[in-house]
Amino acid sequence: MLPLTPRYTQLTAKGGGDIGVADAAAPDDLFTTYAVFATIVFTLVVFLFENYLSLRQKSTYHKTEFPQELQTTVGIIDVERAKELKKAAENKKADVTTEDKKETKVDDSENQDDDEADTKSKVDRNAPLLPQLQSKFSAAQSYGLDKVNFSLVSSTYSTLEGIIFVLLGFMPWIWDASCDIGAKYFGYTESENEIKISLIFLLYTTIIGTITGLPWELYSTFWIEKKHGFNKMTVGLFVSDKIKGLVLTMVFGGPFTALLLKIIQLGGDSFYLYVWAFTFVFSAVMMTLVPVVIMPLFNKYEKLPEGSLKDQIYALAGRLDFPLTKLFLMDGSKRSSHSNAFMFGFFKNKRIVLYDTLMTQVYDSEILAILGHELGHWKMGHTVTNFVISQLYMGASFYAFSLCYNSTELYRAFGFDDDARSIP
Repeated sequence: MLPLTPRYTQLTAKGGGDIGVADAAAPDDLFTTYAVFATIVFTLVVFLFENYLSLRQKSTYHKTEFPQELQTTVGIIDVERAKELKKAAENKKADVTTEDKKETKVDDSENQDDDEADTKSKVDRNAPLLPQLQSKFSAAQSYGLDKVNFSLVSSTYSTLEGIIFVLLGFMPWIWDASCDIGAKYFGYTESENEIKISLIFLLYTTIIGTITGLPWELYSTFWIEKKHGFNKMTVGLFVSDKIKGLVLTMVFGGPFTALLLKIIQLGGDSFYLYVWAFTFVFSAVMMTLVPVVIMPLFNKYEKLPEGSLKDQIYALAGRLDFPLTKLFLMDGSKRSSHSNAFMFGFFKNKRIVLYDTLMTQVYDSEILAILGHELGHWKMGHTVTNFVISQLYMGASFYAFSLCYNSTELYRAFGFDDDARSIP
């Protein structure tokens, strides 16, 4: 069984070896013997663990009985709310002074959005909450079950695809094809134009990845999301988004890859430090550019209209010392009825974006609660902490890569076994 080698290798393509047989020059080398096998084992272990977690989650979606603890808690809320409504009704019937009437008007204005419950898809605050949640429970369970089933099947496919690509020698085959295209149409050579050939390789893999992933995206969007009433995207918009995504991948991904490879070429033994610094700067720049430059290519952003909600959001930000400079409303409803809100920006230039679906699905006070949750992450330093952790992880990954970057044995194990050629 061992050593396990790809079916396609650079030497077998030249007729210099037997298909599926390891290079006899280094039969006892650990990389050559175990690299492919260990990669497949590790991939399967991660796959099985993730699917174990998904199966545990799936069992909860099969439950048809409303959670007892939640039922008890919401029941208590309903009782308290009923008492408040009853007391309010009694106060309206009683004789009140002029001052009381003014206070009543203020209360009515504060709860003005309650009167809109009939025209918006919100929870009716004047009705018991428990029956409303119970009516949504079965739909939520069904949606969750469909999502987790889809995840199990799609992740199984992705894992099998990755393993098959390794065993077939997909990467060396695509690299050789990229070299052939570069030489035939542009006069590129592998030794002198490695970066340019790498960009052809990136284009190849991006197109293939898009094609293999397309059926799963179509099923998720136009079957699962549509079945549960969330999808608002048309086929034309879907195609437009994919084309824009591919163009942006080339516009940003191409130069990024070229610069990254150039840094590796010029960085010497410590190239991982320069690569780490470069990706750190690139990540920081993209965190600013994506919401300001890229996302507007897909969605329309408008300033949140003047009104009570805007004033309350700025007041909330002020209480937390959050340097909010702009508030936007995004037309998320043209793709999905899901709701969301997010913030972005550095230092004293923070911005908040609300999906327009929030405006029709929840009350102003609930929007403030959602933003309070997000702002709480900022206040507690979670955003910075996550960014630092991700950068440390990235730095460790680059260092690990530097340890095996020049290992011809490792490259040979995965099909790049022509020692007469430069390491890709």
